Amino acid sequence: MNSLVPILHSSQITTIDVTQLHHDSHTKPLVVKSIHDACQKMGFFQIINHGISKEVTENALGSLSKFFDLPMDQKNIFLFDDVRKPVRFVTNSRDMIKLYAYPVEDWISSWPHNPTDFRENLGNYAAEVRRLSNEIMGAIVESLGLCPTYLRSKLEQGVHMIIANKYPQSSPSSNMLGLSSHTDHSFITILLENMSGLEIMDFTDDNAWKSVPATDGALKVLVGNHLEVLSNGLYKSVFHRVTPSPLMSRVSVGSFLNLAMEDMVEPATELVDEDHPERYRASSLDEYVKFLSFKEEKSYIESLKI
Repeated sequence: MNSLVPILHSSQITTIDVTQLHHDSHTKPLVVKSIHDACQKMGFFQIINHGISKEVTENALGSLSKFFDLPMDQKNIFLFDDVRKPVRFVTNSRDMIKLYAYPVEDWISSWPHNPTDFRENLGNYAAEVRRLSNEIMGAIVESLGLCPTYLRSKLEQGVHMIIANKYPQSSPSSNMLGLSSHTDHSFITILLENMSGLEIMDFTDDNAWKSVPATDGALKVLVGNHLEVLSNGLYKSVFHRVTPSPLMSRVSVGSFLNLAMEDMVEPATELVDEDHPERYRASSLDEYVKFLSFKEEKSYIESLKI
């Protein structure tokens, strides 16, 4: 990790105990308020007691590690230029595999079958993290002052992507990034990682880069572009990047929650008024995929601003 980048202190990281979302009428509003503050100030928080067992997360990371360690000819079966492919392997400064993951039963037969436990272990994690994503998104929607069921049915039928990365071990003197600064095009991204390496732009500290330490058993939640649009800019999609480690390779699994490809996302009408005019045009995941094909220099979220 880049020693010049300060590490976020635990007191700066909002940690949400997911079980408290199910507690009494006094506890839940406090948790929802914490989520609101974290999304507004940092675009990021972490969750504990989220209901995904250590066995499920470790098995998913283990199967991905074994896949990434396969000979290149076995991974190149999934090497495509077309960003629309539902299963796609990419290799450059890192190895990456994208998997469409909902409904799991519709896609799992197209996933890698080597290692032999890949489909079972990633399928178990995909089902669990999707359930969790919808639960967290419900609390986030509530934190915006919207009805907790706002967009629920569309989100439950939406696109769920799993994107896993392996960042090779770096040399101690290297300043190369494993993944450059970007925001995610999702409502939220839930991140599982085998070690630290994530860095976020701290909106509260002159947009300084801060390293996010790994916390055993915790998952990271990142605000994505579509949540920024839905909130009419109240919540900001967090810029983040990855610094590889000189100690070992890093494997991470991002779970991206979206609506269906053609469904449009726009600022919630309840959050638009004379004092808060609409700040973003409507867009869809399909439009974003087309945008990627053109390789524009401007970021997609910037292109949506009115």
